[in-house]
Amino acid sequence: MLDKTLLIFSFIIASLFFNVVQAQTTGTSPSTEQIIQSLEKSGALDRAIARGIERYRQKQINLARAQQEKEAAAKAAMAKNARAVDAKNDFIYGKPDAVISIIEYSDFECPYCKQFANAPIEVVDSMPNQVNLVWRNFPLPFHEPIASKEAAAAICVAQQKGNDAFWKFNDGIFKNTLTNGQGLPKSNGVDPLEALAKEQGVDIEKFKTCINSEAIQKQINADIEDGRNAGISGTPGVILVNHKSGSFQVLAGAVPTASLKEAVESLLATKK
Repeated sequence: MLDKTLLIFSFIIASLFFNVVQAQTTGTSPSTEQIIQSLEKSGALDRAIARGIERYRQKQINLARAQQEKEAAAKAAMAKNARAVDAKNDFIYGKPDAVISIIEYSDFECPYCKQFANAPIEVVDSMPNQVNLVWRNFPLPFHEPIASKEAAAAICVAQQKGNDAFWKFNDGIFKNTLTNGQGLPKSNGVDPLEALAKEQGVDIEKFKTCINSEAIQKQINADIEDGRNAGISGTPGVILVNHKSGSFQVLAGAVPTASLKEAVESLLATKK
């Protein structure tokens, strides 16, 4: 605002000076008020002010764009710290060897994650030969202890029944959770996670032992550390990686399906 005010003021002073000099050469001495009135009447003052404002606006837009590009580049650089996608260590929806991976750091108790849950699934289903979805746990402290328990439950289901069972269990949690640390609603006193696990045909006693194991917590902690190293601070944290070009892109939160697909298509076009 200060820059704009100075710009307008400078123009007025310059215009006054020009008119005064012109008046002196013709032997007349109009008053300042007369000069301003003349400028206003001709529309020159309004046009000059409009041009000054537009130049200021464009300058601010360019500065903001440059700042956004700088921040995006910094985020992409940090995203490269994410561990490599590996079907042996990751839960992958879609073809493991797809060119693009949508790496999602998520929290089962995050309402925005619940809102976003179907978006990457829909993108993968629409581009099955080009993109996959990689799940990594990132339970937030204020959603504990439920968020980590649900993450552990999903891992334990996968250990018994495999990758496909993980994604079915994942979908079941998001469809039923009350979010924000409230977990799944109980029915007839039955643990809702156990009930959901039974639908996948797991051995419940092994499942209960697994959930409370130190090894599972270490696996969750490894995902959290990986996310932090990659610059993730909230959920859903989404990183896109082109495995051929080595390009990365970081998305801001629960973007719409169309925006996610557009970002994937853009990254597909990147070259080494």
